[in-house]
Amino acid sequence: MILKASQRANGGDLAIHLMNSFDNDQVDIADLRGAVADDLYGAFAEFEAVAAGTRAEKYLYSLSINPPEPLTRDQYLESIATIENRLGLSGQPRAIVFHAKPDETGIAREHCHVVWSRIDIEKMKAIHLSHDKSKLMDCAVELSHRFGFDLPPGLKAWEEKHGFKKDKLEPTLAEKTQQDETGLTPEERRAEITQAYEQADSAESFRAALDAKGYVLAKGDRRGFVIVDRQCNVHSLMRYIKGHKARDIKAKLAGLDPDDLPLVDQAKELIKDRAARQKQGEGKSQGESTGEGESTGADLVAMRKSLERKFARNLSHRTARLNSREQELLTRQQSERLALHRAQHRESKRLLFRARRAVTDLIGKTPGLRSVLGPIQKLTHLDPVERHRKENDALKRRHAREKLEIERYRRMAARLETRERKALGKRLKRAQMKAQTIEQSLRQEFFEAARDHRVRQDTDLPKGKLPEQFNDAGEFAEGREEALAAQAEDERDDQNLAKTRTWKQRAEELEGENERLGRKRGRNGRGKGNRGNGFKREDD
Repeated sequence: MILKASQRANGGDLAIHLMNSFDNDQVDIADLRGAVADDLYGAFAEFEAVAAGTRAEKYLYSLSINPPEPLTRDQYLESIATIENRLGLSGQPRAIVFHAKPDETGIAREHCHVVWSRIDIEKMKAIHLSHDKSKLMDCAVELSHRFGFDLPPGLKAWEEKHGFKKDKLEPTLAEKTQQDETGLTPEERRAEITQAYEQADSAESFRAALDAKGYVLAKGDRRGFVIVDRQCNVHSLMRYIKGHKARDIKAKLAGLDPDDLPLVDQAKELIKDRAARQKQGEGKSQGESTGEGESTGADLVAMRKSLERKFARNLSHRTARLNSREQELLTRQQSERLALHRAQHRESKRLLFRARRAVTDLIGKTPGLRSVLGPIQKLTHLDPVERHRKENDALKRRHAREKLEIERYRRMAARLETRERKALGKRLKRAQMKAQTIEQSLRQEFFEAARDHRVRQDTDLPKGKLPEQFNDAGEFAEGREEALAAQAEDERDDQNLAKTRTWKQRAEELEGENERLGRKRGRNGRGKGNRGNGFKREDD
């Protein structure tokens, strides 16, 4: 069982996040305690109003419960009671929300969110939560044993009180936001950067590998080296290289001078220029896409239509519920006004009403009676007309508050629509970035394969005879090398022999060679028609 919690403020943003029905297939507000409002937005606003009387800034404590297997609602409530007793939050105002979100296999898994108010109303102080992470780890171990769950490695190490080094990168809030925008998880980004680091044999090759993957190694403001990704987000280099110590990384990158690297702003400009050139190149090559690219584009269009339909469906359902609620409110208010008017009109026709009205007029016209009986008349509400007026004013004030409540619901719905529209844009951008990443990796693999493996000319050779040809080619190459070595040795011997022979021996050998080639001597040792040498061919 995974328990994650944090102290925070901004209850309105948290309420919108928990009520987001676009990212969650199901949103169920199971419990609201210690609040007048019946929705999260209003309840958290009440918690904030109470916290305004204290010095606490983070007045909320938000907890998420993710079990490895489904739990019943009673088991969830039992877990929540155990946790709040351990943390000292028993009896505090709280909200319990259940979400159902599909996992990687497409099956909807339920998890729970619990939000407490840390403000003790009686003392008007925030409850101090010391060592809450350790207490949550103890609760996770206890609840896992209680419900029969297997402990993950982290909880096993915690139970045995051993140190545990997480193999998976724990994303920060900023990295989660970047993941929603880019579709690339921090773990995937770390795998890419680690692969480039391990495959590189020098600092320059590591820098080139990062450039090939779309990253830019830059000089940080506070750190020596930082990495700027394709979306111009800045990341720490040491954090995103897995399994290597900082001193080893610094030793490997010692050949890089930080002054030769671009600054962060310069790196962002480089990435923008690169993206513009890539976009221009894609525009030129439009229409030359392969079947796989066309299928990817069709999948993106289908996904866009599906997400837009889901967004429109949620928006229409929410708008319909709000309009129905407003219509019911207006109908009820109209009926209440009519009922009050009818009751007052019926009362005004009675004898007692006329008698009390006459007594009130007499007291008002007589100064002596007004000075003595006037205060008594106001305390006992003897004047029926004045009572009717107060009843009408009270009804109008209540109706105005109810209309303000509807306006608050509309503002909440508008913020929720903005949040879901933003989630829609992030989901579409994430899908597009994922498709671009896949396409870029396929292109890179193709170019690397084309560079490392040349196309063979003998593609029709049977597969079984391919090793034989390689063996023959090797033997032929070895024999050719031996022949060339022997020929070079013969030429050296001839040169050494020519140095020891006389001029007469060399002339006789030359004449014999000319006779063998079919050449004849001309007059005076010169060939006819050839002044350059003294020989001529028989065909001349």
